[in-house]
This record gives sequence, C-alpha cells and structure tokens, in this order.
Amino acid sequence: MTRRSFGPRYGAPFVCGETSLPFIYRLLMIPLLLACLVLRAQEPGVVIRSGPCDTAEVDRCLERSRQLVEVHDDSVAYYLRMAVQQSYHCNFHDRIIISLTELAAWHFGHSTDQAIRYAHLAIREHQQRSPTSKRGGQIIYKAYNVLAKSYETRGMIDSSAYYYYLLNDVIENGTITDPEYAVAVYSQLALFWLNSHWDVNEGNVEATRFFIERSKAAEAYLKDSSMQAYMSYLLQGAYYFCVGRYDSSRYYYHAFLAQRQRAGTSNATWEAAIYLNISETYLAENNTREAIQYIRQTLALRDRLAGAPRYLLLARLYLSKAYYLEKSYHKSIAAFEAAFRETSGESMLGKEVIAAYQTVSNAYEALNMPQQALAYKNTYIQLHDSLMKKDKLDLMNRLQMKFRVAEKDKALAEQKLIITESENDARRKNSLIAAVSMLTVFLLIVFILWQRSNRHKQHLQQKTINNFQQKMEIASLNATINGAEKERARIARELHDGIGGLLAAAKMNFEMVKATYHLHNRTDFMDGLSLLSEAATELRKTAHNMMPEILLQEGLVEAVSHFCSTVARNSGTHIHFQTSGAIRAFDPNFELAVYRVIQELVHNVLKHAAATEAIIQMGFSEDVFDLSIEDNGIGMPDNILSVRSGIGLKSIAERLKIIHGKMDIRNLPGGGAGIYLEINLQKENIATL
Repeated sequence: MTRRSFGPRYGAPFVCGETSLPFIYRLLMIPLLLACLVLRAQEPGVVIRSGPCDTAEVDRCLERSRQLVEVHDDSVAYYLRMAVQQSYHCNFHDRIIISLTELAAWHFGHSTDQAIRYAHLAIREHQQRSPTSKRGGQIIYKAYNVLAKSYETRGMIDSSAYYYYLLNDVIENGTITDPEYAVAVYSQLALFWLNSHWDVNEGNVEATRFFIERSKAAEAYLKDSSMQAYMSYLLQGAYYFCVGRYDSSRYYYHAFLAQRQRAGTSNATWEAAIYLNISETYLAENNTREAIQYIRQTLALRDRLAGAPRYLLLARLYLSKAYYLEKSYHKSIAAFEAAFRETSGESMLGKEVIAAYQTVSNAYEALNMPQQALAYKNTYIQLHDSLMKKDKLDLMNRLQMKFRVAEKDKALAEQKLIITESENDARRKNSLIAAVSMLTVFLLIVFILWQRSNRHKQHLQQKTINNFQQKMEIASLNATINGAEKERARIARELHDGIGGLLAAAKMNFEMVKATYHLHNRTDFMDGLSLLSEAATELRKTAHNMMPEILLQEGLVEAVSHFCSTVARNSGTHIHFQTSGAIRAFDPNFELAVYRVIQELVHNVLKHAAATEAIIQMGFSEDVFDLSIEDNGIGMPDNILSVRSGIGLKSIAERLKIIHGKMDIRNLPGGGAGIYLEINLQKENIATL
C-alpha cells in the first residue's frame, strides 16, 4: 500500500495523497469549544452599563452567543466582548476566564493569531486568579484545546503536540473523568497522528489505532444524546478513507450520520461535513454522478450554515472538480468562480483551495484559453510551493530531532572512554556558557529598556494624535450644529417677522371687510377668517419651537417645563416633569443642546411609543447632569441602537458627543421604555456670571 502525505490545516480536509479527509478537526472542536461564539461594534455615545454588577448579565451574554452561533455568526463576537468587558469591570474571576476562552474559541474560526492571543490571556488569568476561581479550572482545558488546534493550523506541530498531550494527561491522571471530554480528546489525538505523522515511521498506524480504541472505550459510557456519541464511526470513516478503502469509509460515514439523526444530535455543520466526506470518496473513484448528488445536499444547507462559510466554499470547489472530471469545463470554471464570489477563499487557504487553482487552470487549457490557464497555473505553483515548503520544513524538523538523539547517544559513549577530558571540556564550556549568558542577559535587559522607552514615546505620541483628532471631530460637529442652530434662528425670525406679519395684516384687513360689509353671518367668510387665525397661531408656535425665547430668557428648566406643558395640551400623552438637586445655570450652547435632545426624544415618544403617560426627570449635581425619560408605551426594539434607521438618534448621538454625554436605552419590566442620559460636566458647560 502506498503511504500518503498529510499537512495540518484548520477545519479543512486532511490530504491523503491527491484526496482529502474533510472537516474532522473542525467538527471535533464543537464539543470542547461548546460556546463557539455577533452584533457589530457599539454605536458612538453608547456604552455598557456601569451600574450594579450581576453575574447573570455576563451569563446572558454568553448564552446569547451560543444561540446565535449557527444563525448570525458575526453577532457572537459582540456578545462575547460584552461578557469580557463586564467580567473585568466587576472583577468576576470565573467569568473572566470563561469569556476569554469562549472568545478565543470563536476566533479559531476567523483568525488563529487572535485565537492564540486570547487563549494565552485566559491561561494567564487562570494562573493569577486560581486561588479564587472555582469554575475556571475546568474551562481552562478548552483554552489548551484552542492552542493545540491553532498551532496545528499554522503548521507548528511541536507546539500543537505539547497542548494535545497536556489534555491527554488531564484524563490519564484523573483530573477530568467526563467520558464526553475523553472521547473528544482521544478523537483529536487520533486525527493528529493520522494527519501529522502519516509520512513518518510508516504512518504510525499503531498510535492512530491506539487512540481510536481509547475513544471507542470512552464512548461506551456516553448517552445517545451526547454530542460525542458515535464518534468512533467518524474516526473509522476517516481512517479507511486514508488507506483507500472507500466503501468502508462511506459505510462508517453513513452509520455516523444515521445514528446522530436518530438520537437528535445532528445539525447543519455535521450533515454538511459528512456529505462532503462522502462526495470526496466518490471523487476519488471518479464517480462524479454520486459525488455531485452529495455536494448538492451540502449546498441545500446554505441558510443553516451562516457561521460556517468554509463548508459552502469547499462544496463549490468539489463541484468544480466533479464537472472537470466530467469534461464540463465551462461548468467547472463557473463553480470555481462562484466559490470565491460567495466566500473569501484567501482567508481559508488550504490544500483543497490550492488544488482548485490547478483544476480551473486545466479547464481553461482544455478550452484552448492559454492566457487564463497560465495565470491560474502560476497561482497554483506559487501557493503549492509555499505550502509544500512548510510541510518539508516540518518533516526536516522531525528528522533533525531524531538525528540529535542519535548524536547524543554517540557522545555519551565517547564520554565513557575519555571521562577526564570530557569533564575539563564541560567545565570550559560551562564557563563560556556562563559568560555568554551573562552578556546575553545584559544585552537583553538593555534592549528591553530601550524598547520600553521607545514604546512609551510612541504611546504618548499616539495619545496626543488621538486627542487632537477627537478635538477636531468635536469642533467639526460643533460647527455643524451651531450652523444649524443659526439657520433655525434665521428661519424663525423670517417666519415670525415676515410671514407672521403678513398673516396679521391680512387678518386685520379681513376684520375691516367683515365690519364694513356686515359679514358676521356669512359662514364661509367666518370659516376662512378662523382658518387665517389658526394659521397665524401655528406659525408663531413653529417659530417659538425653532428658537424658543423662554430658553434664552428663563433657562433650561423653565424652557423644558413649558415645552412639556405645551406638548401635553396638544397630544394624548400626559407628561410629568421633575427635577432633583440644586438647579444651576449652564452655558447657553450646553442648554440648547440638551433642550434639542429632549425635544427629539419627546417627539419620538409621541410618534412611536403609543404611551398615555411619560415622565421627564432632571438631576443636578456638582460634576454630573443626568436626564431620564420613561413612558408606559409599547417599548423599543432590542436592536434600536445597532440599526439606527432614522436621523433622530444620529442627531442625538452627535450632540451628546460634543457635550461628553452617554445614552442608555432599556425596555422596562412593566412595559414601556426608559432612556437615560448622563453628562459629565466640563468647565466650559458651567455658566459664567
């Protein structure tokens, strides 16, 4: 039997010669990385609540991330970052370790660098907080698993093996006795040997079979509903695929899927992976008709694979290969282009993606299109050489390790013959090593101090630049808003002095006509005169709303009180207004900004809340001004801040940013919504006498 070479990759098929073993590692990450882990970044001016600390809030974020993992993958990271921030804010030892580990597990599917970073951070926090952490001791093994998979994906086999065997030791020494955990670890170790060491020592079949048997033994203690149940079927299918026994491989793949579906533990990612595994066995036999059937079953799961785009990418690439084998070259090229049109292949580079470039190059060549064929052939050669170089370096490292062991044995034998000379040499070497070590340590300390000083300078420079940019942005917003307010004042004056005067003069003329021609009893004339009076009244109200004189004359509190009374009279919503603390005067620009925010929020309540009661409360203190608006209406959508469909919230956010304010929106338990504003008072906000 011809041995086939393997190369480590994340979540991708494991290549056995020209064929591959799809998705086993990615699937095995699911049980140990249970909360693989998305809303977008927070809107400007909105922050996480810094009120009472509650572990339930962190747990809700973690649970929400688990619910969204197959529906809205991008939202998972948002909730995980909220969990991390809230855990650090409240110094919840266990939740810090858990949320960091979950975030590392999510990053494994997106960026191995970030996955390694957060996993190491979780381990460091665990080491520092271990005396007070109760649950962190169990979750930390998931961080080991993230590091093992991430290092393997990057081709760092020694580092990957280190963490895999740490996990194995955890089971062997009885630290964790959970059979589900044991099945997951033994399965990954079996595939690790199958994938990483197939080309050394005739495949290390014994090691592979050893861990498969361990997995089967632990599997016997699992319930059918366990996520790790029947994993031995999957391992058997992978093993027989790599040794070229495709019928046996398909038998175990079908058995695995059937058992999982019977137990109700199957999902879209399991089904997609098994369908692609089976299709690949048919492609290895050039049975394209059966292969295409299973590929199309994978593509039919598109809507359920939102968090796993790699499955759709590889399904398109396998379809391209199948069409090529059928000599349907145009279809092959179209499937290849569709794969990269729907998914970023560069971020999922592996041997399957590289092989697809060769397939499409051959398709163009068959269509007598040499220019396109040459372009794809060059890309294939470049990527293939790069990947093979990594595989060869890994193999060379392992061979060098064996060579060093042999050299060490030879040196020990020689030392027995010339013990005295060896001791003298050892002393000289130790002295030299000590001198070199001291010099190295000294140079290292000098370098660290220099680098630290340099980074500190860069940090100060960057902080200065950021502060300047923030001031420029605030100045720009301030200028925009001031310009808008001036335009409001100009329009208000034009309405009041211009059109308002004309309407008043017209009304006087009509009153004179009424008296002259005795039109008191003409209904149509009196209705027109009434409408003219109403138009003049509404015009005055509009002018006063655009530039309220009471705000300039009486201050913020009186202006808001008058505004609430006026709005309440003209609507079906009763508005209460209250203040707390010693009322103080502010800068006119500050008061105008707050007044405009209140206007916008109250209008939103009247238009959208369907409320009968609303309350506005102002709180005055030495350093903080706070404002709350609550109603008994229908509440607000949960994603009101992330969607931000209108310009009202955008205008409010811009004004709050200028006056250093923050806003939080919550739905109240008894119904209705609450909007809470907190503004840190600056020197320029306080009125000067």
